[in-house]
Amino acid sequence: MKIDQRDADAALMGGDVHPHSSWLLPLIVLLVAVAIGVGVYVFLAGPTVEDMQGNLQGNTYSPTVDPSIAEITVDGASFRIPGNLTMYRRSRSSGDQEDIPMHALLPDFAPWSPATASAFSSNMADARVIRFTLAIDRARLTYEDKFERGIKPLADNPDGEAGPFGLTQYKFSQGTGYENTEWFSAHLEDGTELVMRCDASATPDFGSNCIRVTRLRDNIGLTYRFKRSQLAGWKETDHKLKTLIESFRPKK
Repeated sequence: MKIDQRDADAALMGGDVHPHSSWLLPLIVLLVAVAIGVGVYVFLAGPTVEDMQGNLQGNTYSPTVDPSIAEITVDGASFRIPGNLTMYRRSRSSGDQEDIPMHALLPDFAPWSPATASAFSSNMADARVIRFTLAIDRARLTYEDKFERGIKPLADNPDGEAGPFGLTQYKFSQGTGYENTEWFSAHLEDGTELVMRCDASATPDFGSNCIRVTRLRDNIGLTYRFKRSQLAGWKETDHKLKTLIESFRPKK
């Protein structure tokens, strides 16, 4: 215990002398330093505002092995979605959604499991994961219309030429805006047209990503993407995916 200057003055004036702990001030300084340190750590290593918003909205990647069904409506269309195909928690809650992001492993559209987690997260050129989304689509033109009207006329070969795996391929010169992409089309057995674009990655190890955007019979948008290395199975992939989506629809 010590007597500070105030107590010394009080003693001279005949007042009361109060004992003060000699370790109180250092303790306060220590606690302030710890608080500052924690704050700096959280700022540098903690979750960002976007991360926290994502967690609150259920938009943080969070696969699950649980196959429980969620009854989801997208722009009036009903789907029964198994949880182990969804990428985010929000897609496991029944109700209205603007989109339903999902994933699976090619060629059999196997759902996520702990044993295949690394295959689902792979971004290498030979990755087998396919990511697909059902979403509201109220655009005036379909993706196929946009290709026919605005993209194909810019090709060096607007009529196309024989491409790989039974596809028709279109090539583009520098300055068209499509010179670093591969474009393919095909007529499907159901009478519709497939249009697919493959974009080269800036990192060769990651390979190209191929994407198809289309519209389903009830005007729900379907987008799916996979690695260029899986293009050989495009017809089977497209057929299996459409069959899978049809299985999500409630039985009448």
